[in-house]
Amino acid sequence: MRAIIGVAVVAAVSVTTAIVGGALPAQASVLGSSRPKVVSDSERLPVELGMRFSAAKNGTVNGIRYYRGPQNAGPHTGSLWDTSGKRLASVAFAGESASGWQTAYFTAPVAVTAGKTYVASYFAPKGGYADDINYFTTAKKVGDLTVPAGGGVYAYGKAGGYPTANWFNSNYYVDVLFTPAGGSTTTPPKPAPTTTTAPRPTPTKTPAPSPAPTSQPTKPPTTTPPTTPPTTPPPAGGGSGGGSSALNLPRIAWEGGPAYWKKFPATDKAGWDDPSFFPIVSWYNGISSNAEVAYDKSLGLNTYIGMDAATPYSLFGDNDVYWIGEKLNSSFNANSTNWVGDFLDDEVDGRYSPAEGHAYLKQIVDSLGNDGRFKYANFTQMVMATDMKAADSQAFVNNFTDAVSLDMYWYTIPYCDWKPYRDVYITPIDQANCRTASSYGKTMQSLRKQDAADGKLQPLWQFVENLNGGPGPSAPPVYITPGQLEGAVMSSVINEARGIVYFNQSFSGNCQASNVFRQAQVNKNFCGAAQVAAAKEVNNRIHALAPVINTQSYQWSFGPGLNTMLKAKDGYAYVFSMIDGSSKPGSRTFTLPAGVTGKSVEVVNENRSLTVGANGTFTDTFANEYTYHIYKIAL
Repeated sequence: MRAIIGVAVVAAVSVTTAIVGGALPAQASVLGSSRPKVVSDSERLPVELGMRFSAAKNGTVNGIRYYRGPQNAGPHTGSLWDTSGKRLASVAFAGESASGWQTAYFTAPVAVTAGKTYVASYFAPKGGYADDINYFTTAKKVGDLTVPAGGGVYAYGKAGGYPTANWFNSNYYVDVLFTPAGGSTTTPPKPAPTTTTAPRPTPTKTPAPSPAPTSQPTKPPTTTPPTTPPTTPPPAGGGSGGGSSALNLPRIAWEGGPAYWKKFPATDKAGWDDPSFFPIVSWYNGISSNAEVAYDKSLGLNTYIGMDAATPYSLFGDNDVYWIGEKLNSSFNANSTNWVGDFLDDEVDGRYSPAEGHAYLKQIVDSLGNDGRFKYANFTQMVMATDMKAADSQAFVNNFTDAVSLDMYWYTIPYCDWKPYRDVYITPIDQANCRTASSYGKTMQSLRKQDAADGKLQPLWQFVENLNGGPGPSAPPVYITPGQLEGAVMSSVINEARGIVYFNQSFSGNCQASNVFRQAQVNKNFCGAAQVAAAKEVNNRIHALAPVINTQSYQWSFGPGLNTMLKAKDGYAYVFSMIDGSSKPGSRTFTLPAGVTGKSVEVVNENRSLTVGANGTFTDTFANEYTYHIYKIAL
């Protein structure tokens, strides 16, 4: 769960300190002795985690339960809410164990009415909560209690608050203790062992402690993918970035993954070497308040390039987002941890001759010196075209930067419709498939060829338009669709992009914005809202799978008509897949490599699975040219 939503803090009612543990009376719960797959999410933001429920009979809620992982630091406070956001009762957890189910009782049971919906929640001031996504995809009924589909809810905030947001139908392992009127109840699942076995003492009346202040995380929010631990440990060994070496296959050449960022004091200090971190950048997205940054983070953005000179450093430092660029003002200094990179310039190859451009970039690099930050520049499509001499293109890509990107907006610029069409790229792109997600992947292939020319590799980033990639008012009003946006991003990742940069402006047609993301925040009727929602979807999916994406890929061809990326981590193979740029959507058959032995294929985040046949193959369908699927299979 990673979407940060601003919520109003609800005033607390009188609370009592509960004692954890003790024999349970005849009372029902929903989750019983269930154990989460993800016991401690890597996120460290303060957050209220909850579960919506209703009872078939009138009765009382006696207390709150939640499952604690070892990284879920307290103090913790449980609450019961009605659907208006009114807190009906609150209780502080005391005497907690390091992990497992924790229970806290209200001083007096709270009456609930049959058929009405309530929310049970607890506050995790330092994150680290249990969460399993795609758990409440359908309603769950246990005895008299029902949790609706999407019943897992949350709310960010330093003091918690009424939780309403939903993230991929997650279960945050919050539960209630319910007794129907009259004291009888259907037999619930047996509750997990509690912290102690002593009889429950009479609780003492003390106010709930205020949540302890918490520092912001050292990396942007990401979501841990649902993972079932293997029953036996994966084979010994492992490559860089935490991947498993269980597959006896050659590797795709890479720059080193997360370890690459340890070379630079700024990114090393900022935590960019964390395998859970993946840079997703907004191009010219002004921020003026913490609320605006929180909204951007809910979209999965964590880094900015291009900003008003008056922007204070505190907006980056206080919100754990990152700045790549020059010193904006006096609030920035050498110790500004979230100032991680130097932006050399944009599209120098398109504004200067090669000799002039090279000299200009060298002058910038020399003036910056070794300041501890990485050097980044963006180029035009000219560096992957045969119109420029290869040596000149490769000098732009290799001689000045520590991370590099180029921009070519295949879905929205006129190029793909030109007659006659000119296929001038070092990775061929035919006109019939020019305006497809595969072209973004081929851009990465071309940039990698240029980057590899000097025998050294650096992280390659990809620009993607989040609405209209036209260069100005005269450009045709062509807008990227939500599906195309997701496909462009995932095609880039499949072809080894190490970062995504969003072109955040729209200058053409009847849907224009100088800041697309901000317009979606402030204008509920914004014409580009669907595209922003798609960016949020794919960004947070990347964050969820970052620990997998940040491992070194394997070389393997799964079959014709496919463009894939193969990873292995923690006893599972992950296959990121789309159709290639020379075929049409439809059915595809995947042939698994030796070493992938699982017979069931989980289609990640799609709530379905496939069966591996006796010949080591499985089949799936790609409805559109931009459709992507991610598969998880036991090794």
